[in-house]
Amino acid sequence: MPNPSVPDPELSAAAPTQAAGVVRLFGADVGAHDAAFEGWRLALDGVFDVSRPRDGGDPFRGGIVAHDFGQAVITETHAGNQRFRRDGRTIARGGLDHFLVQLYRQGGFDGEAEGREMAVRPGDVCLFDLSRTMQTDAGQFRNVTLLLPRALLAPLVDTPDDLHGLVLDGSTGPGRILAAHLQSLVAQGALIDPADAGPVMEGTAGLIAGCFRRAMALAGPTDGEAAQVVRHGVRDAVLGAMHRFIDANLTSPELTPDALMQRFHISRPTLYRLFESSGGVVAHIRARRLRRCFAAITDPAQAHRRLSDIAYDWGFTDDTAFARAFRRSFGLSPRDAR
Repeated sequence: MPNPSVPDPELSAAAPTQAAGVVRLFGADVGAHDAAFEGWRLALDGVFDVSRPRDGGDPFRGGIVAHDFGQAVITETHAGNQRFRRDGRTIARGGLDHFLVQLYRQGGFDGEAEGREMAVRPGDVCLFDLSRTMQTDAGQFRNVTLLLPRALLAPLVDTPDDLHGLVLDGSTGPGRILAAHLQSLVAQGALIDPADAGPVMEGTAGLIAGCFRRAMALAGPTDGEAAQVVRHGVRDAVLGAMHRFIDANLTSPELTPDALMQRFHISRPTLYRLFESSGGVVAHIRARRLRRCFAAITDPAQAHRRLSDIAYDWGFTDDTAFARAFRRSFGLSPRDAR
């Protein structure tokens, strides 16, 4: 997935715009040489940090063609083996508040998304939350990638935090349907009227939410009381309501496990089981507060504000503890993020 703000390097020999809303952002296929990978790295800067195996192998070849859908972008990409990585520095540098949905038409990868192991094979569709860390090792591949604003997809699912690192098996009905839709967006991208792009992406977001719904349920806790909640279709609704309540009250010092138990009339064991996949309810609240701090610290409009004031706004009263938690979560200090 390219960074459209980075111009093509000379070595890419990028073709002119092919049609309205379609542009070749990178190409290194004919007579490519080692410097081609540097152009590729620049094209992906802010989205992924990329590296190649130390043994080098064949000269790097790759290409990216992007289709502009207004608030969303879809690309056709092919390239050789490499590692893709997003850490705290990448997240801060890119400033993206998006989800990334990828269909692997050829090849695949093994990797992890904040502890969730992933294995993607041809035909599979995977999803990343670009506000979070990940790392994958891909062989030679060809994929379709959709960059979709969080605001389009998050409201359509009860637990958007559960989306990061999910893989939709390409042999399933939802997997085949979503794969076909992503390929149709590429095939018809040049023909879409700009006035229709917004509604098309809204419909696409709805399809993504529907296709990943079962994968989200299966990714949650499956033992004891929490498993019963999953089976009866209640867990997602309860967690969704709790997540919305938490996000609406992150600045409140009264946001505690006891407050959630009282508000939602559930026992402490049930509360802890429901948040087990997030490392516990306290860890979930802290992570949400840290993300709000990260967004504020990297926001140019808030560059004049003191870091301690931002931390305090989001519930952190100890500067040292905040800086330590921030570094653990994002791999850099609050000052470095700014």
